Amino acid sequence: MLQKINIDIIEQLSDLLEDLDNVVYKESLAPLHYHSVGQHVRHITEFYLCLVKGYETGEVNYDARQRDLRIEVDKDFTLEVLRNVINHLNLYQQDKQLILQTAFGLEEAMEISSSFFRELTYLIEHTIHHLAIIKIGLNEVYPEIQIAPDFGVAYSTIKHRNMQNA
Repeated sequence: MLQKINIDIIEQLSDLLEDLDNVVYKESLAPLHYHSVGQHVRHITEFYLCLVKGYETGEVNYDARQRDLRIEVDKDFTLEVLRNVINHLNLYQQDKQLILQTAFGLEEAMEISSSFFRELTYLIEHTIHHLAIIKIGLNEVYPEIQIAPDFGVAYSTIKHRNMQNA
């Protein structure tokens, strides 16, 4: 279930990327404090890559991201990486105990008990947050780009809106 929700969100992102020109993908946008869509997508993608690696090793460390600039500037490469993430999420059907390592600027990382399903839950919210930022930037600079109304909107907000409109 959590894998499917994450896959749906990744597919929403992939659909947007399919429609974006690579120049737009890597352009610095003023509303994003001169960051690019690609930088946000790299951030999202690398969190998923950390979790995939963590499923295999038993330890997740989002601070130890690769920071692969190809993801930031080459949307076709990024789409391939995202398809690979989806393939892994489809394979990983069981929950698994994990150790989350994080430093928050400290010299030594803390180790916190977590699980694969807990981290998938976190990535849903994390990804939606960044999709919302991407949507703001694109809407401000490229209002002609069509973005789905629910892109970057939390599931609880969508549910609330649907109840209000019922």
